[in-house]
Amino acid sequence: MEWLALFENNMFFFLIAYPILGAGIKYIDAAYDEKTFNKKTALIITPPLAALWAYTMLINPISTTILLAILLGVLVKNKIDNYAHLLGSAIIVTIFIITIYLKNIELIILPLVFLISAAIIDEVGNDIIDYNKKNLKKNRFRHQFSLYFFGRRYVMKIAILYLIIFGIVELYFLLAMILFDEAYIITDLYSRSKQQKDK
Repeated sequence: MEWLALFENNMFFFLIAYPILGAGIKYIDAAYDEKTFNKKTALIITPPLAALWAYTMLINPISTTILLAILLGVLVKNKIDNYAHLLGSAIIVTIFIITIYLKNIELIILPLVFLISAAIIDEVGNDIIDYNKKNLKKNRFRHQFSLYFFGRRYVMKIAILYLIIFGIVELYFLLAMILFDEAYIITDLYSRSKQQKDK
């Protein structure tokens, strides 16, 4: 299992892997929900994306805590709503179970529970914003701020920052999480622009 330790403490690996994961997830979302990308391509990229998620999650206890919290938050909120995400989640869970059986994976329980709670709050806030987007008074700052705050899932970032302050998480994981979300948002913007062009 030496392959697990290959990038264990390599900051640059996480700064590259996290945005790839964020963009990949949104690509799959857009392919199935908005039909702006090809579903076959989404299915093709799902296994390598899931393998990258599992590897990035398993090589470092902090990354385990963050990515497992995101995965469990999405599962709790029942956001696995297409074949590609179902396949990806099954691959991640299978690799995770096999790996923890073969190797002692370190789980930091209290931060994990803390970040799962943050992930769920982000998902709930995002759902509320999506549901009420048409009814929000766009000229009100608090409504615009709500769109910005939950659209970029800031509860998770604040929770990670809190753990950084207490010396539990390294600072570069916050940057990696920011890159994850920004890559997700950029892919979403590209999907929307493509949708407008196709009309």
